[in-house]
Amino acid sequence: MSIAIHDSKCPLNAVDRRLSDLHRQWHQAEQSYFDPEAFRVAIQTAIQTARTVSFILQSNKALIPGFNPWYEGWQERLKAIPLMRWMVEARNRIEKQGDLESHSWVRAEILASHLDEGPREDVRADLFEDPKQILKRIPKGALKSHILKHGILRLERRWVENTLPDYELLDAVAIAYGHLSQLVVDAHRQSGLPEPTAVTDHGELTYDHDMAGGRLPCMIGHNENKILDIWIATGEPLKFSTESVKFDIEKAEMASERYGIEKTSVVSDGADTREHARRLFDAARQIYLRDGYHVFIIMIFQEGKTIDIRQVEIEEHGQKYAYMRSLANDVLRLGGDAVLTISEIWHAKKTENYAYQRVVDMPDREEALAATMVMREGEPLHLMAKILRSEEGVQLGETVEIEGGFPYVLAPVYAAWGREIPESSQTTGMNRMQLRKPRMSWLRRTLLSTTSLSAVNP
Repeated sequence: MSIAIHDSKCPLNAVDRRLSDLHRQWHQAEQSYFDPEAFRVAIQTAIQTARTVSFILQSNKALIPGFNPWYEGWQERLKAIPLMRWMVEARNRIEKQGDLESHSWVRAEILASHLDEGPREDVRADLFEDPKQILKRIPKGALKSHILKHGILRLERRWVENTLPDYELLDAVAIAYGHLSQLVVDAHRQSGLPEPTAVTDHGELTYDHDMAGGRLPCMIGHNENKILDIWIATGEPLKFSTESVKFDIEKAEMASERYGIEKTSVVSDGADTREHARRLFDAARQIYLRDGYHVFIIMIFQEGKTIDIRQVEIEEHGQKYAYMRSLANDVLRLGGDAVLTISEIWHAKKTENYAYQRVVDMPDREEALAATMVMREGEPLHLMAKILRSEEGVQLGETVEIEGGFPYVLAPVYAAWGREIPESSQTTGMNRMQLRKPRMSWLRRTLLSTTSLSAVNP
């Protein structure tokens, strides 16, 4: 798929074209990731092109009213970003001293939490090396009981430059592209011109430019195809398969009759997102009382409207750690500004003594039907109803609504939005919650854009 990010009729077309060149060269580097020589040429060319975006902008300053004070503000902003200072220095080294000193590494990271707090090691390795050889070099001192049973070893193949050790090189250039893209967009605003749009083979691409940090969706989560997740307990790779299901109006009407739910009560209309979450939870209660269970549903919203709905099937506890990180990338790609989860959970009061103990193993655990709405701005909303079991059957308690707190399971989404994680939540969260193992639902094929997730062992 080709993407054009400039319009030949735009007065700032020369600037737009150079930014588009940078995007194209970034993809050339991505495509040659496992060809060291081709990658070296492509990534260094992209770094050099990135530097010329601002040069060309300055040469067109006569087209931008109030250019000097406006551009000085941007210069100060970009100088304050260490990565952008590195981009300038890297370009100078490439042009005056020779090639960057980049090396192939494999990052080994243990996923045993929704927070990025697990042990992490960068291991010098060949991009084609057998994972079994890499595993032998991973320190074993951190592999405690929880990690051994539920943890995932994530191996990410990375190009790293000696003077920028905390960044994967392709990701560093993608982030730099984002900053430059925001500069170019603001130049159009300053000139009273329409903002540049991205046009693909299939038409105009709509995405939240500011939320994505200026990056195009194709530049977000690009490392996912260079990651290998391994169950520590078995040593076997973790793979995911997905299945999409399109909306079927006839089955949607059948579902409405089955559960006694008014369709208008669950269709988002762009109104208050929190109120919509409450309506959806009321519908979830009716589904639970009719079927006796509820599957794990995730909805992504943009400006109050639903843009993605998916049913997730997680077979093992550790899968959540990998999946929720992938979800965070999807939220950014789609431009989502709110996420709602609905599921059956185990929950218990937070405690400092059992930071990593699974909730299902805690003595004071309770069952509940729960929904959590998180937003890019504002406090989260939690809705929960206890599951009450008796000889007469299953009932639900009254809905309890809680504002604020920290949604532990959605920590990766918070991180993707650039929101801070409260220090008090680093180990416990507002409540200890754990998803119950989901079951297949009669409602499954009535959902719009449903994605089914399951583990496949080779």
